[in-house]
Amino acid sequence: MYQAPGASAVFETFRGCSDEDWLNVLVSSLRVPEIEGAQMPVFPDDELQREIHGHSGEVSLHEAHAFYREIKSYCAYAGRPLMPHHGLLDFGCGWGRMTRLFMKDVRPERLFGVDSTSRFLIEARRCNPALNFLSCELVPPLIIGDGAFDLVTSWSVFSHFDEFLANHWIREFHRLLRPGGLVMLTTQSRRFISFCAEMRARRAAGMKLEHGWYEACADSFTDEAAANSRYEAGLFLHAASVRPPHPQSHYGEAIIPRGYVTKQWGHLFRLVEFLDNPVRLPQAMIVLQKIDG
Repeated sequence: MYQAPGASAVFETFRGCSDEDWLNVLVSSLRVPEIEGAQMPVFPDDELQREIHGHSGEVSLHEAHAFYREIKSYCAYAGRPLMPHHGLLDFGCGWGRMTRLFMKDVRPERLFGVDSTSRFLIEARRCNPALNFLSCELVPPLIIGDGAFDLVTSWSVFSHFDEFLANHWIREFHRLLRPGGLVMLTTQSRRFISFCAEMRARRAAGMKLEHGWYEACADSFTDEAAANSRYEAGLFLHAASVRPPHPQSHYGEAIIPRGYVTKQWGHLFRLVEFLDNPVRLPQAMIVLQKIDG
């Protein structure tokens, strides 16, 4: 079997395999650097993976693959099945975990990841030099032309942005997408309000919270009734990591209700789906299709 040189080798080798077989290939690549003659991208150390995702290795790949399957399914449902020539942007790509899932579906020159954290990008480029990893600022624009992409994906980024950043980037996605292009992003579910309350209860009972993020959750949405009322009213919920005017005040824990999406983004995007099912994904998934004109 002919193996395309360089960046195209993984795409040419695995483009015909099923999504489940592809997951098995990626899991094998944790230990085997070359599979069926194709040099596989490497992985950052477990510590950096855990810093970003809270886990690493095979567990992290399975989580990414769950989102990947939903993305492909909703692309087909929206009448825009993912094709090799499509342009894909992975927003908030970190070390490129999610981006590499699409290496069998999209030609490598059409796969882009962007992130604002330089040390994550350094790892992304080191681990997977076949793809295009670009730096971005906290706010748009990206130095990319209008209508460059067919699909924008973003895992667990809008679960942290405040309303200001979320709205700026949604408008930027609209600019970057071709007519009928799709955005698939995740945000925290309404269940997250109860999760934060549970973390506070554990802390109050003297139980040790295993992860630093759990401490941040315990300090988020401390008025549970008010948070639920805001959600029901279709208002954006955000608990900042630090107080303004620190730049990190734009970052924290965010919950975007379905009502907010339709009211605030409905002039730019058609809401294809608001999936809030913990059996399928740990976060709520929002599927948007660009409205033109």
